[in-house]
Amino acid sequence: MTTDLVVAPSALPILHADAARIRATCEEIERQWLAELKNVHTRRAYERGVEVWFDWCFDNMVSPLAARRYHSARWAADLNEALAPSSVNQALSAMNSWYEFGLDEYPQAYQIEATPWRKKHRVEVSDESQTLGLDKEEAQRLREASWEYGAVDAAVIETLLGLGLRSAELENANVGSLGRSRGKATLAIVRKRTKKQTLPLPPKAEEAIEAHRSSRRTARKDDPLILCPDGQRLTNRRIAVIVRRSCRAARVPVVSPHGLRHTCATLTLDAGVPLREVQRLLGHSDPRTTNRYDQARLDLDASPVFVLAEYLTRAAAT
Repeated sequence: MTTDLVVAPSALPILHADAARIRATCEEIERQWLAELKNVHTRRAYERGVEVWFDWCFDNMVSPLAARRYHSARWAADLNEALAPSSVNQALSAMNSWYEFGLDEYPQAYQIEATPWRKKHRVEVSDESQTLGLDKEEAQRLREASWEYGAVDAAVIETLLGLGLRSAELENANVGSLGRSRGKATLAIVRKRTKKQTLPLPPKAEEAIEAHRSSRRTARKDDPLILCPDGQRLTNRRIAVIVRRSCRAARVPVVSPHGLRHTCATLTLDAGVPLREVQRLLGHSDPRTTNRYDQARLDLDASPVFVLAEYLTRAAAT
């Protein structure tokens, strides 16, 4: 690990002449910090978050190596005007993680002794999920349309919808992730924070994956579970393209890959599966996260406005 980091100048407001030197120090710490984050999804998200923090600091003539609570609070307020609360909190978590690593490994590079992040800088997240999902009929039309594009599209849609996977979880799955237990096909995935989970594959997802594998010449254990037609591993962008294409073909609302995760949650709850079991399926560590899907579903389907509308309709008919 490299230790010859440049120590920032003592003044809190940075000078234009020092900006390049300070940024180089921050980016070197960032490079080493990211190398310790094993989960690809977390690494990407945190890299984006801390880069936005660096940009904000330099735009406001503040050295990230000397930032105070006041700056963290201002940044959170600025982010809140442009991003969803969950995205704001993710960016704040990234910033805090960078400081914890840097202050522990290279305290001599900083002019502060503790991270400027504070819990009160976090933004309250609504109990309702704002992600759009599909209803049962729309989900079925989406599945049918995906098969018309071939095994790759079908495997993506059936797996995301049937298991409620995140894009990164499907992207990182390999051929060796497949298995069998009690006569059922299984898929081992890596959740957030490198937590591993083995899930049974729904029949249609298994059929699509097997159809895709049969079209490949070789499939070693460390090869991607699903290959794009050009032979490259799936990426988040390519998964989004497949989802969007299938939605348009099915003539249903175009949703994101995460929208299929939302759909999986709400339809599973509609089917009568207990909330706790849906929590385990989605890999949520906090049941309140799963409850957001349930609350949004109940607020729409069982809203008193429908009772009132029916009551007024009956009253008008008498």
